[in-house]
Amino acid sequence: MSFFIREDPLTDDRRIIASVRSRRPHILKEVVEEEPVQCPFCAGNEALTPRELFVVKGKSGWLVRVIPNKFPAIPHMHDVIVDSPKHDDDLDTIEHLDKLLWTYKERLVHYYNQDGIKYVAVFRNRGRSAGASIPHPHSQVLATPFYPRRFLKEKEKYERENRDVLGDFLKKELELQERVLSVSKNFVVLMSYAPVTPYEVWIAPKDKVSSLIFENRFEELAQTLKDTVALLKSFLGEKLPYNLTVQSAPPWDMDYHYYLRILPRVSVFGGFELETENIIVSVAPEEAVMELRAVKYAQRTE
Repeated sequence: MSFFIREDPLTDDRRIIASVRSRRPHILKEVVEEEPVQCPFCAGNEALTPRELFVVKGKSGWLVRVIPNKFPAIPHMHDVIVDSPKHDDDLDTIEHLDKLLWTYKERLVHYYNQDGIKYVAVFRNRGRSAGASIPHPHSQVLATPFYPRRFLKEKEKYERENRDVLGDFLKKELELQERVLSVSKNFVVLMSYAPVTPYEVWIAPKDKVSSLIFENRFEELAQTLKDTVALLKSFLGEKLPYNLTVQSAPPWDMDYHYYLRILPRVSVFGGFELETENIIVSVAPEEAVMELRAVKYAQRTE
């Protein structure tokens, strides 16, 4: 039995890794996506959405649209980014992914220039079990007048230890090579040391960049993200539900190291997690990386 407790290197939150639980019987059926009669995000249906706030245009029409969320968590501070005009696109197939990531940056800049904004969350839900209400590929931006709990915990550790916590962690992981999935010129892809969900992946710049606002290597980042999502889907299924989050500091806070998280939704939280806020993860990161490396090897030898 593989059982151990780990602490998140950035927040010190505890995770229980219990790989034997992955062999439990599951009777949960996949939720069938409900297709709208007329998808409001598809090209040609622009009249079904609020007027766009920002648009990235291509040779034959728009590539990315930013519109107000019709059901905002905070009024006037919640955007929907329509990632692509193609209804069946995903991060591994969007040809203009670098422009989508650049749009994330543009919305961060926009909201951080508003009075009273302390933190801007950029995230993407894919699949009903990951929180997506519409199948068409889209992301969201939510500006808040407060700092979220995870960011505060991370910042407290940066200040307490007076060092680049993530940067030092990346150097150690690159030396050990136990959880590293891939490395490009400027980015590292690795399995989370203390994951929230099985197969959680982090993508981080090697050098210390505090915010996505200061990132300019979007072609390389896009290719890294595209390859990572494609790999996860090739192992966990084409219809894989997942969340993408951008862990990025406000532009006035330079003492941080931004990163992306991909959280496959292959399990659900139970009563223990909800009661104690301690998460049990059924696949150890070291097992996950070996499985994904095997998929990469098989793809290269085909």
